[in-house]
Amino acid sequence: MITVGLDFGTHQTKVCVERKERAELEYSFIKFPDSRGQSQYTLPSIISIQPDGKLRYGYLPDNDNGKIIRYFKQATFNGTQSPALTHEDAMLYSIWYLAYILFDLEEKYGQDFTIQMGAPTDTGHLHQAQEMAVRILSSAYGLVEELFEGNKQEFLDQPIDVLRHVTEIRPYSKHDKDSFGILVFPEAYACLNPLISQGKVSNGMSVMFDIGGGTTDISFFTIENNMPQVYDFFSINKGLNFLTESNPEDNTHRDSIAADRDLKEYRISEYQSHVNNRFNDLYQRIVKNFKHNTKFNVESVKSVLRNRPLIFCGGGSTFGRLRRPYAGFSEIHLISDREWNTVSMNDMDDIREKKLCPILSTAYGLSISRANDKIKMTPFGALFAHMRDYEPDTTHPMSKAYKGRSTFGQDIGGVEYADYDAYK
Repeated sequence: MITVGLDFGTHQTKVCVERKERAELEYSFIKFPDSRGQSQYTLPSIISIQPDGKLRYGYLPDNDNGKIIRYFKQATFNGTQSPALTHEDAMLYSIWYLAYILFDLEEKYGQDFTIQMGAPTDTGHLHQAQEMAVRILSSAYGLVEELFEGNKQEFLDQPIDVLRHVTEIRPYSKHDKDSFGILVFPEAYACLNPLISQGKVSNGMSVMFDIGGGTTDISFFTIENNMPQVYDFFSINKGLNFLTESNPEDNTHRDSIAADRDLKEYRISEYQSHVNNRFNDLYQRIVKNFKHNTKFNVESVKSVLRNRPLIFCGGGSTFGRLRRPYAGFSEIHLISDREWNTVSMNDMDDIREKKLCPILSTAYGLSISRANDKIKMTPFGALFAHMRDYEPDTTHPMSKAYKGRSTFGQDIGGVEYADYDAYK
């Protein structure tokens, strides 16, 4: 059984494959040849329209003189339009780009695989994002399997006008979703999978912070019984495109790699201010929920939030200037091989040496087999519900009411040791 984790990115796309051989699971990343013949773990999300109308995908040669199209993934899911890129055009480019990848997957594995794809989303738009992902991916399957019958070269030989004419943008269909074996997960949610499966995140409240090319996806979660309980996830429509002030019509930029020098300081300040506002909203909701559900001093939960993990992943997370505390979440972690099951991962030494774990982690998480994509978020109101009937212990040495109390007891509001791990 083969499961493909497809992290279709605004800047670059990553593909991880899970293979099950008997009881053993093995993971590997699809490598793409660049313009110099070297194998890379990422494929730039770029299409070049050549003077003869044919399309090139991903890595472009230095002498490429085509019109470069980028950011079509972001426009597809956000529904944005511009004079240079309508929403329909963005969907078409996304379909053709995904078809380009599907040809290689089917050449390598036949049709004996399922795809688990990521989508940028927040809780209010999850259903729409899942449907959009199914539409473009099933439309790409239609080109690969039905129209071109697995002939990649024939597909590449078609000029854009012909592709426009023959490409069907399919409506959402549960039949297509099931027949092609497509599951769709929020990208930030998928990035949790490697950490949780290895038990690398401590119990309690944590945040996953995924800085991508077009968006920043944030998940607020706890770990309970080695399983994630996701209470909130939201997407901010700002990522590396915004931070680098990228110009989609810049034909001199032939890849999707951003460097630290490309980050604009005034954009970083605006970005961090916007993110901080969202985190403050989350912080206030946590405190309000704690006050509503418990009889403990509210300062106890505020103290705990000053030391909770903030776990960074995505291409933007590799820039130290973008990793900082927000709203009390101050224990900063950058995804590394320590959070992965490296025993079952091929090419781990190479990935570790190139420090690619933060960039590849979502694709890895997407490849981990799941029975369905029905994301069950835990209601926010249930965050402290298990503490509703607890009474503060005024006799315990950690209690504020105890005359010989310690500083630590003051910080956490008189909660017993047995209760502390349960609510932090």
